[in-house]
Amino acid sequence: LQSTDMGNPYLVLYNTVLCGAWGYVLYLTVQTYFLEKGSTRDVYKAVELPLKAAQTAAILEVVHSAVGLVRSPVFITAMQVASRLWVLWGIIVPVPGPTTSGAVVLGSVGGVTLQLNLVSLLVAWCLSEVVRYSFFALKELLGTVPYPSLWLRYSSFILLYPIGVASELTMAYLALPTIKKTGMWNLPMPNAFNWGFDYHWACLLVCATYLPGLPQLYGYMLTQRKKQLGGGAAKPKAKQA
Repeated sequence: LQSTDMGNPYLVLYNTVLCGAWGYVLYLTVQTYFLEKGSTRDVYKAVELPLKAAQTAAILEVVHSAVGLVRSPVFITAMQVASRLWVLWGIIVPVPGPTTSGAVVLGSVGGVTLQLNLVSLLVAWCLSEVVRYSFFALKELLGTVPYPSLWLRYSSFILLYPIGVASELTMAYLALPTIKKTGMWNLPMPNAFNWGFDYHWACLLVCATYLPGLPQLYGYMLTQRKKQLGGGAAKPKAKQA
């Protein structure tokens, strides 16, 4: 979200509030899962309301881009926001049982089980959003950004995006059997509209869009990283970000 006018009070407020909201979700996740040793279901109960508020507020990012308040590409912004809204409101919220308690185990390293689950999703989402929103809040507030914030903005995605996307697809994988079994949100034929809808197949199609979507988004961020950080060249001024 790059502002066309430095010091826009609205963008300062928006980015600061969202940074705080995602920071709070991260705090609740760490507190519940890692410190209190709660289950992933306990984590969901703790973060449910702030998570819904923080993620839904991202719809405004598409509006910001569409009206020219920021210079982010509308399609890239809409694609990223839509995918997360679908995972939250189209997968986790309507199918909380398997998505908030299940996991896909990847293996173990040094006795530590590596798995994709709700916690991996939340950690990836929260860290990426705290980095991103804090960057833009500082940019709007100060007109420049400290280099550590600039570096994090254009480097943290290298690890967080793949973890986030893999976790999003894991949520869908865990929910799909229930969606298929219950016929959730299906519109069978015949009906007054004379067309049918199968939400299970719709979810599969959405998952398929991740294949071309992730490389496009990842490639865009790599290009931005090279532009902003110069591949290890002299540190650029943050105002050019």
